[in-house]
Amino acid sequence: MRKITLYRDDSTTQVIFENVKHFFWTSNNTVLTIAQYINLETGEHKYIHWLRERFCWFKDEKQDLSK
Repeated sequence: MRKITLYRDDSTTQVIFENVKHFFWTSNNTVLTIAQYINLETGEHKYIHWLRERFCWFKDEKQDLSK
């Protein structure tokens, strides 16, 4: 499982997505698509779309599930 942190404008505004199944780029690398679990028991997930111009950079890291 992954944790994705998006950094907006000045790199101090963060949007954090936990329980990320996977992510990928679409539309000629202009849209970041994040698949986020909404029910871990059934595997149900949703897709979240972020336009490239709405964030400066993102960090992908393995999620610590021990907490």
